[in-house]
Amino acid sequence: MAPSGIASVVGEHYALEGADLVPVSGGADLNASLWRATDARGRRFAVKWSSGGSPAGLVLPAALNAVRPGSAPEPLPARTGALWVDTGGARLSVMEWVEGTSALETPPGPAGWRELGQILAALHGVPLGDEALERVPREDFDPGRWAGLFERVDTALDAGPAEGIGRRLAELWSGNRSALREVHRRTIDLAARLRERDGLPGFAACHADPHLGNLVIATDGRPVLIDFDDAVLAPRERDLMFVLGGGVLADRAATEEQQGLFLDGYGHHRVDAELLAYYRGLRVLEDASELAGIVIDPASGEEERREAFGHVRGVFSPTGLLAQALSE
Repeated sequence: MAPSGIASVVGEHYALEGADLVPVSGGADLNASLWRATDARGRRFAVKWSSGGSPAGLVLPAALNAVRPGSAPEPLPARTGALWVDTGGARLSVMEWVEGTSALETPPGPAGWRELGQILAALHGVPLGDEALERVPREDFDPGRWAGLFERVDTALDAGPAEGIGRRLAELWSGNRSALREVHRRTIDLAARLRERDGLPGFAACHADPHLGNLVIATDGRPVLIDFDDAVLAPRERDLMFVLGGGVLADRAATEEQQGLFLDGYGHHRVDAELLAYYRGLRVLEDASELAGIVIDPASGEEERREAFGHVRGVFSPTGLLAQALSE
């Protein structure tokens, strides 16, 4: 939808007078469109129109800010008081625009790593009795989506000749195929055990994707956690996996010192090794398969393919997720 059209819809449902909307590109959510809105008073907001996911991305930031203000963007209620509006077959929402830079560009210092630990501890401590949290999906230990995608991509890369970057991907994948298939097998086995296991740790409100790309260092220096679209009620290891062991970003792997600073902020928690292994294996299947799928998709642009291929190499690097998963 054009900015003028979305501005009209936003004006109908939200008290944003004279809002000027500019499209924001580069997001990973293919089911959503994002705009930056500036109202007549100069305030900035993120306007999102999404046809996928759940309202968890709005419910949890509000719940987190209630216990630790400023830790996440604040949703702007609609005229009805609701955190979102269902309109045009999609979910429309408006949130505070956090002024600052990505933690990928401005890496957190020691205080930032401690604060990230404090933010996740506060999120994991959000009381789950609130009626709004009933809208947040609950972990079911079903790896079918990513295990199935891995099987399809693995078959496609093993099936026939490829040219250019597709051939380079096929060669890279072939060199890691046995390790990937082992992680695939382990993850499915772990899921089956976890579904039957007695005495699982209690579930908590989890962000489910708290890597540095989803952390903004605000202009006042505070870290702010953004993009709660994958939020889920799950064991804490669902989030801790993004720091412990190095995390998911091979070129920004968390050092032992940074992990220690994070845990200083987070506080004591006895990590469940089986849960950590499951979530790490699941993320290997997700990242490797989804990124490789972009490379082999004829509809992908050349620049998009190159970027995805670079990320696949990161997954397979010595500091990447595959190496972490195999070390467990």
